[in-house]
Amino acid sequence: MIINRHEIQRLIPTAIKALETVGIANAKGEVSKVNEGYINAMGPSIIQSGLLPTLIFYNKSKREGNNTEGEPCLWLKALYYMHLPEEQREEINWRELAPTTLIKEIIAGQGGNLERIAERANIKKWEGKLLKYIVALKLALRTFEIKEDKEDKKNKKEGGNE
Repeated sequence: MIINRHEIQRLIPTAIKALETVGIANAKGEVSKVNEGYINAMGPSIIQSGLLPTLIFYNKSKREGNNTEGEPCLWLKALYYMHLPEEQREEINWRELAPTTLIKEIIAGQGGNLERIAERANIKKWEGKLLKYIVALKLALRTFEIKEDKEDKKNKKEGGNE
């Protein structure tokens, strides 16, 4: 898949707004280092494991009792933000949006195993679109300050004393 750089350049302002709106970037313009790792891994994961398995993996949230670092589900919200037309973005409470919204849109209410859903849901079209969004989000992320989590700093200090 070839990604048009002009198209990515047009998407970057939307990606910056997505990072701020869904809560990946805080009000100080900072992003947790763990969130940087999630977006860096998302594109390769889609290529290696497939779109739906990757999106299902990213559907984790601390609110739901998952023992994950950060909130990988915020990236699903950011991708959904990128997908929606501008006029629809303002109508959504992004903090309360279910992370599965994007997955539901892709599978369009279809049931069955992942292989059958992938055959019917036009996955290749979605993959191309989402990979473009991921590139724009990765570039937009560079406009924010990446901060290590307190837990990361604590672990580094403990590891350095050995």
